[in-house]
Amino acid sequence: MPIEEFDESFCEYYHALINPEKIKKEHGITEETVEFPGEPEIALIMKGFCIDDDNEVVNVLPDMYIYYSNEHAEKNYTTGTPASCSDDTTQITPMLPPFKLPDDFIYPEDFRGFMIHNLICQIRDVYWNMGEDPPAAYDIDGFGKGTGNFDYEEYNY
Repeated sequence: MPIEEFDESFCEYYHALINPEKIKKEHGITEETVEFPGEPEIALIMKGFCIDDDNEVVNVLPDMYIYYSNEHAEKNYTTGTPASCSDDTTQITPMLPPFKLPDDFIYPEDFRGFMIHNLICQIRDVYWNMGEDPPAAYDIDGFGKGTGNFDYEEYNY
């Protein structure tokens, strides 16, 4: 995907990840509206896209899906629109916790690489969750699936 098209498709996602307070406000995730005590915190933000059989991006879904919780909640809660692609495409969904960027992070180039890294880690987590070792190309460190075998605090950017 050309960098300009990537920026147009994922700029809102990038801003949600670096400013989770704004996304909380936009989705009405406040201490007064949640089902658990305390201030809610964004755990993951997901944004899906659809690829065809040639691995070409044919649709970037317009909405995001948000997982939120805090130390008092017994589970994660969700809001937003879950990703949904047509039957003739495959859904790909980067899922990332909010993060603070290092000073040398260049948007959108580094963000595109960061999303690719997340997707590779998701593939790694699928292998781990099946009890198998991933192929060497996927056996990398990083945050993958929200329910993967990882230490969330280690990968909270």
